[in-house]
Amino acid sequence: MIHVGITFNENHFLHDPFIRGFPSPENPSRVNKILEHLKHDKIFDEKRCRMYSSSPATVDNILLVHEPEYVEHVRSCTKDSRLDPGKDVYICPSSFDVLLQAGGCVLEAGRLVVTEKCRHSFAIVRPPGHHAGPKVSGGFCVFNNSAILAKNLIAEYGFERIAIINIDAHASDGTYQIFESDTHVLCISMHQDQSTLYPYRGFIRDIGVRPGLGYCINMEMPPGSGNPEYGIFYDEVAKKVLVEFDPDIIIIECGLDAYYKEKITKLNLTFDGYYRIIFDIASTWSTVALLEGGYHDDMGLLTSVIIRALLGEENIVDEVDQIDLLASRNASTRKDFNNNLSLLKMHLQPYWCLWAQNK
Repeated sequence: MIHVGITFNENHFLHDPFIRGFPSPENPSRVNKILEHLKHDKIFDEKRCRMYSSSPATVDNILLVHEPEYVEHVRSCTKDSRLDPGKDVYICPSSFDVLLQAGGCVLEAGRLVVTEKCRHSFAIVRPPGHHAGPKVSGGFCVFNNSAILAKNLIAEYGFERIAIINIDAHASDGTYQIFESDTHVLCISMHQDQSTLYPYRGFIRDIGVRPGLGYCINMEMPPGSGNPEYGIFYDEVAKKVLVEFDPDIIIIECGLDAYYKEKITKLNLTFDGYYRIIFDIASTWSTVALLEGGYHDDMGLLTSVIIRALLGEENIVDEVDQIDLLASRNASTRKDFNNNLSLLKMHLQPYWCLWAQNK
């Protein structure tokens, strides 16, 4: 068995804001940087990590998540310049084809794991998806990739318990909207305080609606939060809930914009922070990671760290001085984090045993 399978949408460069004259950080250079670095890193050796091709998703695959009118609206907007004026979403003449191929890459990444061709997989796709709801776009997102994968796994393989974990700096509000009442899908999102960052939704109090109360978990990380805070939240909440839920598979909405060099957010994860969480998840559960946000120059290097975590290999040396990083942040960061964590535990107390020891 290959340990990690990689898929990516080869036509992603046709979804380009400059075609329509709208500059955007969500552009083809993101995936190009990643692929260039992985090639230089020689991570594809055919024994432990391999690239796989995929076929485009069908419209029927997409319709398991998105409303027919919305899908047709997206298709029709290939003749216009923006999908929703006023939002950071653009559409180009070939965008619908790009979206279908991205969906196909995501579905293939799921099949690789489910059919045991690979232990884990990583779909390097764009545009991202976690802000897209059943009939709405937003935040560079048009179709919700993680939801499409989850819904198709349930329909095709009969999975009963799927966990979606968002580590993007922005709340996974579209995924929340899709699964807020679904007890078959557990959604855990750790993201920057939503009073300080788009989409300004995904608050601690948002824990789903009946019958899915408690199945949506939103942890707001105060600006400045880094490896220590993320580690505490993962150990004290996320992992305990995952152990109790016992998912058949885990989908990671793998945003790279919680990284300390990301200019549009205010979080401080480093290599070690990403590696620790993903390594622990992949050590216990079959995992499919999907590329979401991330717009900095270390996209390729950080992707390599994530693949090493999935492989179970030793991490790249993290050269960040953690003492300097901690000293540079607001003195109230840890206090605010502790308050948020306590509030979250209070909301979740009726639904999960957060005081039980991890197995």
